[in-house]
Amino acid sequence: MGEINKPNKNLKPSSSSSSFIGDFFAHVYQSIQSKKGLSIALLLGFVACFGFLASQLQFEEDITKLIPSNGQSDITNKVLKEVNFADRIILLLEKNPNGTLNDLTDYADQFIDSVNLNCAEYVADIQGKVSDKDILNTLDFIYQNLPLFLEEKNYTQIANLIQEDSINEITQNNYKSLISPMGMVSRKTILKDPLGLSFMGLKKLEQLNIGDNFRLHNNYLVTKDEKNLLLFISPTLPANETNQNALFVERLKTIATQLNQLFDHKTQGEYYGTTMVAVANAQQIKHDIQTTISIAMSILLILLIFFYRNLFIPLILFLPTLLGGLFAIGLLFIIKTKTSAISLGIGSVLLGITLDYSLHILTHYRNNQDIKQLYKDVALPILMSSFTTAVAFLCLLFLSSEALRDLGLFAAISVVGSSVFALLLIPQVYRPSQKDTVRSTNFIDHFAAFNFDKSKLFILTCVALLVVACFNYKKVGFNQDISKLNYQSEELKATEKKLDGLMNTASKSVYIAAHGNSVESALAQNDAIFQELEKLKAEDKILNFSSVGAVVLSKKSQEQKIATWNAFWDANKKVELQNNL
Repeated sequence: MGEINKPNKNLKPSSSSSSFIGDFFAHVYQSIQSKKGLSIALLLGFVACFGFLASQLQFEEDITKLIPSNGQSDITNKVLKEVNFADRIILLLEKNPNGTLNDLTDYADQFIDSVNLNCAEYVADIQGKVSDKDILNTLDFIYQNLPLFLEEKNYTQIANLIQEDSINEITQNNYKSLISPMGMVSRKTILKDPLGLSFMGLKKLEQLNIGDNFRLHNNYLVTKDEKNLLLFISPTLPANETNQNALFVERLKTIATQLNQLFDHKTQGEYYGTTMVAVANAQQIKHDIQTTISIAMSILLILLIFFYRNLFIPLILFLPTLLGGLFAIGLLFIIKTKTSAISLGIGSVLLGITLDYSLHILTHYRNNQDIKQLYKDVALPILMSSFTTAVAFLCLLFLSSEALRDLGLFAAISVVGSSVFALLLIPQVYRPSQKDTVRSTNFIDHFAAFNFDKSKLFILTCVALLVVACFNYKKVGFNQDISKLNYQSEELKATEKKLDGLMNTASKSVYIAAHGNSVESALAQNDAIFQELEKLKAEDKILNFSSVGAVVLSKKSQEQKIATWNAFWDANKKVELQNNL
């Protein structure tokens, strides 16, 4: 098995280089042999030191680290870090056939109380419940800033309202409202705004709606068919803080489980959102890393034990690989303190590469137990092989993907470290004996002994496959849907599908954030974006949009609207209104 991995004997390095490097490692070997106690202490110190450094390394489980970054994407990421609208968690409450609309609102009340009690440090705000006070404050705000909420068509309506017959009708309706049971609530609004101009501005807020399929019931946002209720949770932490968010998500699930049991057969709640998906991704990444490394190590151990008929030899072969990996992780902490967990998961492929160095040395040592000759034969080829492999991995540093850059750095350090540890440790801990002689009785030996270059059938098969590949390589397609990078459990997929039926999420909403060097420049850009979106909607090129551009205006737009208001209320209009009143 080891003979398969030997370097090509026809590509021998210069004798002077081999002799120098071989003599160096032979000298190190003799020094270790003469000072075993000190050497063991140094090894244990190395393991303790780099083990501590490796334990301090923080792992990022953000799947987006695989996506290449450039100047434009860096700006986008900067904006997204400051704007956390995409990090909200949606609680979807669904009424069962035996439930009522009040069950939905009762569930929501208890949920808000439970979250405030158990998850207060994780939650910045819960939206979806509108109090009477909020409604009155909104009307008051609109009244104080009414010119900013009016459009050109509203002034035509106002001109009709200030006519004498319209004022008489409005006054009669206001009187009926004041003497009704609702008069206590509406009195303040009527006295301040008897013509109801604020309600014209209130329609402007419809631009902020998430859809036209919702209405308010008991101050909660429910669907018009009264089957669903939505709450929106704004976390204090960004979605990529998966370590702490995992605790938050676990608490939310516990609350939902308890309330689902309490409202069994009446109402059920389930979550969806970027934070939920990010935590699911992080947990899946950890699981995948453990699975891939476990499978790789298990298969290699089984093959090596089967081949060598010895349990001790495979463990020896893995020792340099483990030390090389520990060295790489510890050094990564010194270089950047944080690294992508995905890169370490992909790095499981290094097990096969780094294991080869130990196999080379062990195979040569079994056939030639002269230490000087051993190092002269294998030291330079092993180091050259590791350095060229490391250089290939270091080429990943030129890519724009942070996760792949981390992979290149980790793999390069690990490969070089493993090769050096293999040269130092394998001859120290392994002593060839007659019992270790491998008998060519298993399928691996028969497979290795087969002369592929002399098999006409094998050569013809390879040629045929090559010809077929030449005609079919263009048919290979690549999945360009970047959302497929995210892992979603079946539970999350089911919730997403339900939300799509309510909010049309499958239409792939696009978030647009205006940014600039100042608030005013950002608002000016947002004004232009809002006008363009209105145009696209009018042309049926987009289904719908929600934007603060309807109510949050730049200074220039505000001045224009105030000028329009002042121009409308000229001296004649004011006199006419006073006379009609």
